[in-house]
Amino acid sequence: MISTKESNLLISRLFPFHFFLNQELIITEAGNSLKKIIGDDCVGMPFTKYFSFVRPGLGIKYQIDSIRLYENQIFILAGKSNEFTFRLKGEFVFHEENKSLLFCGSPWILNEKDFEKLGLKINDFAVHDSTIDMIQNLRVQQMAVEDSNHSNEMLAAKNDELKKANAELDRFVYSVSHDLRSPLLSIHGIIDIIKQREELSESTISLLQMIINSINRLDNSIVEILDYSRNARFDIQNTDLDLAVILRQITEDLKHSANINFDIEFNTAPAISSDKFRLTTILKNIISNSVKYRKSNNDNCFVKIIVSKQNSFLEITIQDNGIGISERSLPKIFDMFYRATSSVEGTGLGLYICKEMVSKLGGTITLESLLGIGTTVKISIPA
Repeated sequence: MISTKESNLLISRLFPFHFFLNQELIITEAGNSLKKIIGDDCVGMPFTKYFSFVRPGLGIKYQIDSIRLYENQIFILAGKSNEFTFRLKGEFVFHEENKSLLFCGSPWILNEKDFEKLGLKINDFAVHDSTIDMIQNLRVQQMAVEDSNHSNEMLAAKNDELKKANAELDRFVYSVSHDLRSPLLSIHGIIDIIKQREELSESTISLLQMIINSINRLDNSIVEILDYSRNARFDIQNTDLDLAVILRQITEDLKHSANINFDIEFNTAPAISSDKFRLTTILKNIISNSVKYRKSNNDNCFVKIIVSKQNSFLEITIQDNGIGISERSLPKIFDMFYRATSSVEGTGLGLYICKEMVSKLGGTITLESLLGIGTTVKISIPA
């Protein structure tokens, strides 16, 4: 029968980089070759002072029972000494008699510099190490293939779930567009008919107008949500556009809602190839904000729009003399649901959607503002 001393000697010759751990994960014995790397004083020190788990990583705990769950698997340990880091690869074996763990392995040597760095020589390695390396490398490759196959299966399942979620989102967006907006527009129309009756009192007309305003706010919120959904889900559809026509349509619609002067200046040809839905939504939101946040006591409110070209980018500058934005609010102005003021109602989605759409087009958007003076928005998109 082999004695403990003889057994330890055999292990030292077969695995010169071995070490034993007790139940508290204290190193109780280590091979001479390993001691050359981490020092002779490693015996009696915690395992975690010198090593951490690279593989397996997820789920394993620095406890003897946890390590035992991964017996017969290849371990890769990240080691550290006072001067350098290194890696060991091998296996843990549980010793039933004294309830300890034995690590059998060798350094992960990639080139000659690793020998020099670790201060090792050929005779520090066991004769069989090259064979073990080959077997371990094959097992590592096999596990990598198994992991890859498992990952591919999980990815395919996730893709199926994503397709299902996207289909449900499509149905939801359709429902929002038709089942919610249609009744709102019907209510709006009915109230307009009621308002035309001569026998209505001023207070009744005022109440009906309040209902219409609430309907308009809710409808605008629905439109913004639909715009955000369309931008996130649909690809760019570039077509030839006339920017002069788009700006004229937007400003003509807004002229009826406020007494404001629009000045459009083209320093380049108005023809552009871009996504009509996104470009129109961006310009409409920015220009609408200039109208919405105008100074109510100013009879000379203006919005100036300048279109120019810089290299291969179209530059659109929208400037107003409205109420402006405080310096404190500027860093958050493009955040979702952020509203710089409560004096005008809104969802806080408009500028966020503009930024997302400009980004989707491959451009940039910046905003400068002075409280009480006005705001300037600069949009740059590929022309």
